[in-house]
Order: sequence, then structure tokens, then C-alpha cells
Amino acid sequence: MFFSFFFFFLQELEDVPPISPLDVLTDEEAALVTPPPPIPPQSFTLQHFVDSSETLQKLVMLGVDLSKLENRPHVGTFLLKLDFERDISKILFFLKDVGVEDGQLGPLLTKNPFILSQDLDNLHKRVAYLSSKKFSRHAIARMISRAPYLLNFSVERLDNRLGFFQKELGLSGERTRELVTRLPRIITGSLEPIKENLKVFEIEFGFRKNEIQHIALKVPKMLGGNKRKLTETFDYVHNTMGIPHHLITHFPQVFNTSLLRLKERHEFLTFLGRAIYDPTQPIYVSLDKLVSMSDQTFCEEIAKTSIQDFEQFQKNM
Repeated sequence: MFFSFFFFFLQELEDVPPISPLDVLTDEEAALVTPPPPIPPQSFTLQHFVDSSETLQKLVMLGVDLSKLENRPHVGTFLLKLDFERDISKILFFLKDVGVEDGQLGPLLTKNPFILSQDLDNLHKRVAYLSSKKFSRHAIARMISRAPYLLNFSVERLDNRLGFFQKELGLSGERTRELVTRLPRIITGSLEPIKENLKVFEIEFGFRKNEIQHIALKVPKMLGGNKRKLTETFDYVHNTMGIPHHLITHFPQVFNTSLLRLKERHEFLTFLGRAIYDPTQPIYVSLDKLVSMSDQTFCEEIAKTSIQDFEQFQKNM
């Protein structure tokens, strides 16, 4: 693993002590000193600095994608000012200690290089806070890996975010942990679309609070989903397909499928006389199967016809 190689870097002893900036150099010694390239103030290609920057070389070996960082304002300059052993290694050891896997370090730093500027004591406090809220070590590592900006949030801000979801959705502490562990980026993203979607589900769609809670726990992505897509999907499922609220609540995965896919399958079943979504009927079609099956399986098990017939129907729609 790379981290073993990285650890070797940290343990390796220098044969020659580094030159002190206070030492007086002879003319011969001065001639041998190669000055580092100047750090540019704005955007530039980091690749040009890799050969002369040990920090960049080791970041690349960790799996950091410099091409994704160099166009972000001030990131390149920030990285070039860091010393790997002094500034970066302590953060890497911290991340490893809290359970982040070797293969996740590069992607994490690619998405959030500014974790390298965080005070180590503050990082420990934030992890300790999550532990105090009964998040397991595995859950914390998963959350950090999947929501790279999580540890940039202060303890107060983390507490406010967790409190928001617990209060707005009426969740217990255990359910709040379940929600956040499944989709940790809802903690670090904007709350505005989530607030709006919660109002849409209650006021415009007519779901009860306990139904919204169930939907959110089953499909957390719904909370931050595109309002227009959610509205179009609900309108089609509820008003065109005639699916009542309680069935949508039990099969909220319908909000994750494309509307075109939904329309094609519903209209094909309507054409065949098999668009029956009432669970009390013998040839009932569940929303879950309707949206999750492959075309081949959908045709064989639900439509009871060939995929060629379905493909021909799609062409004529």
C-alpha cells in the first residue's frame, strides 16, 4: 500500500543536515543551490511544478488529482506553500487514525484540499463530538470519506445541522444517525433546497409528516433533489398513474428513476391492459419492481411479452 511507502518517507533520515538560512555560503556552495520556481499568484498548471516540488510529488503518489485542483482559485498556490512532512503528514495520520482507508485519501484531498489548513486539535474535537453523538468509528470514517468537507465544520455548526434534521423530520437520535450516515453530504450541503423540498412534499404534494419521514429515511437523496423533477415525478405517479400517497410512501424509490423510463413502462402496461397498481388485485404491479427491473426482466415478469415488442412500442411513442 502507498501509505507504507509514505511512512517510509517520514522515517527516512537525511545524510546531510539542511542548510540553515542563517549560514554564510561560499561562492562555490551558492552556485550549487537551485532556487525553487516562484509561486504564481493565480491559476496555472500544477504539472509544471511537480518535478521540483516534493510536496506535489507525494500528493500525486497518494492519488490526488492535480488537474482537478489547478483551476480552483488559490488552491495551487496554497498547495505549493505547504511542506509535506510539516503540514500534510499529520493530517494524513489523523485521517488514517479515524478510519479513512488508504485509497480514500487521494480522492478526499482532491475534493477538499483545505482540510490541510485545519487545526489538528479542532479536527480531533469534531471527531470527538461525532463520537459523543454515538456515531460508530466505521460511520465516522464513512462520513468523512463521502462528505470531504465534513471536518471543516465547527462543532457548533455540526450540532446545528444534526439538530435541524432531527427537528424538521421528527427523528430520534438513532434515526438521525442512520440518515446522516447513509447520505453524509446532506450535512455539508446547503439547507435551502432541503427546506424547500420538505415544504413541497407537505404543502404541494400533501404527504403527512410521518410519510415524509419514511420517504427521507428510505431515499435520503430526495431531500436535496431537484424540485422540478420531484414535482413532475409526483404529478405523473399520483395524478396520471393514480398511485395513492400511502403506496408512494412505501415505494419512494420512484423518485430516483427517470420520468421517461416511468412513462414508457406505464404506457406500455396500459396498452397491454396490465397497468394495475392496486395490491388487492391479482396481477398487481409494485412501484418498486416497475422502476428497478431491467427492460428484459420487466418484459418477462411484468409485461409478459418480448423485449422486441417493448422496443417497437418505444419507437412508436
